[in-house]
Amino acid sequence: MDTTATLWQTSDTELVDAYTAVEQRYRQLYAEGLRLLSEMESRRIATTLGYANLPALLMHTARLSRTEARHRLAQAADLHATTTPTGSVIEAVLPQTAEALARGEVGSEHVDAIRRTLADLPHLDAEQRATAEQVMLDRAAEDDPKALIRFGARVRDIVDPDGPPPPEEEPPRPARMLRRHIRRDGSMEFKGHLDLESAQLFENLLKPFEKPHPEGNDTRGYAERAGDAFADVLRMAANCPDVPTHNGVRTEVAVTISFEQLQQSLDDVLLSSDPRMTAREARRLACDAHILPAVLDGDSKPLDVAVPAYAAPAHIRRGLYLRDKGCAFPGCERPGSVCDAHHVAHWAQGGPTTMDNMALLCPHHHRLVHNSDWAVKMIDERPWFIPPTYVDASRTPRRNHLHTPIPSAA
Repeated sequence: MDTTATLWQTSDTELVDAYTAVEQRYRQLYAEGLRLLSEMESRRIATTLGYANLPALLMHTARLSRTEARHRLAQAADLHATTTPTGSVIEAVLPQTAEALARGEVGSEHVDAIRRTLADLPHLDAEQRATAEQVMLDRAAEDDPKALIRFGARVRDIVDPDGPPPPEEEPPRPARMLRRHIRRDGSMEFKGHLDLESAQLFENLLKPFEKPHPEGNDTRGYAERAGDAFADVLRMAANCPDVPTHNGVRTEVAVTISFEQLQQSLDDVLLSSDPRMTAREARRLACDAHILPAVLDGDSKPLDVAVPAYAAPAHIRRGLYLRDKGCAFPGCERPGSVCDAHHVAHWAQGGPTTMDNMALLCPHHHRLVHNSDWAVKMIDERPWFIPPTYVDASRTPRRNHLHTPIPSAA
């Protein structure tokens, strides 16, 4: 961007490019500052000048807070080699990160994410640590610091899938037991006991729900309130986005009804199901469960299962859950249970509702893909995302590595 031009004369992309260049220079200057701090610490300059330590000196000279001074010194200690008072040299813990910061490819928060990840893996040998550092830097080229921290949880599985050796003595299993019996009418009775930790968790979950109704007209006894509270906790767990799914989708209830019964639309007609239920009960379940109505003829042959052509049917959605696991947009950790099935080639323009033309997207990134210059392309049967030029001038395709396995760096 021409520095002599006024800002209002520049285009949107020129402004973004200019800020990106400034950020790169800022990171390079920050890297130079850390290198200087490392040298100052090695020479013990603060002591020479009469200060107790370097943070105390920086509070006066650079007007940094003590917290920020210590933070930068900790970064400098990991990124650069230091010399002890005895003359021995302590090699840098993260030399590759120091080089990336000097090039302006990562920022201070990226450095902290890499330091945090490697600090949580003290059992790695030198070669594994170098590999883990490089894997993190590869991801930092595309991810913001928070996404990089989330990705860091998977680094050990990449560089050391076996993990540290287990302790010689395994901890005893908690004393927990549950016996349950399904009655003929479909209801359940159960008994059991929980260990101390689980019992306290159970109590804490029930207490908010088992209180009497605030209106003052609650005639339930304590046992009834506890039973209702338990049912509420089960519903809360079932609605949790992270709850494990069955075959990739929420609970499905298949209800069969004859054509004659469908024509009559009787509330109390008994449907073919196990346990048997009425049409009224089936409609109540349909408020939350996924009801699959199947109209049968006299020979029990399906007459109609109506699904819009553009809606992802259950088998397609299961396949998307298994393939994408969650939102496919790079760096997004939202689970598949809260995602939409996005058509790569829009269905209104003839795009088919098939696995090779669909991807899971959370509502936020679904809107972003529709309303911005981000593009989606299927490569090797997986969705890849092509950023706008103001994000990446080369428009190199990206994908989400948080949900899907990636090959070992080896």
